[in-house]
Amino acid sequence: MKSSVLFFPLILATAILAQSPGNMPNVMNQLNIETIGKKLKDVIGADIQKNRKLLQELLDLHHNETAQIYKYIDESIEKLSKETFLTMSEFKNNTEDNLHNMDNTMKQNLQNIN
Repeated sequence: MKSSVLFFPLILATAILAQSPGNMPNVMNQLNIETIGKKLKDVIGADIQKNRKLLQELLDLHHNETAQIYKYIDESIEKLSKETFLTMSEFKNNTEDNLHNMDNTMKQNLQNIN
């Protein structure tokens, strides 16, 4: 039993000695690397979220501007079409009126001649 009691502290002492001052910086470096990695992940993650938000805002702005441009174009075409249609209608009506007046005038002139 004494041998087992002595054996365990020897294993523990060997494990402690294995963590000599030469190995401790490696452990600290590993902890620092992990800490730095976590901090970088947090900073980069925040930047990615910020950039994603900016891109979404730009996309929304582009969509809104495009919709406004198309709306303006449609309204302009509609207004121009109405004005053109009205002008053509007036021209047609004036032409028909003028032709009718000419017809009446010619009939009157022919009756006057006879």
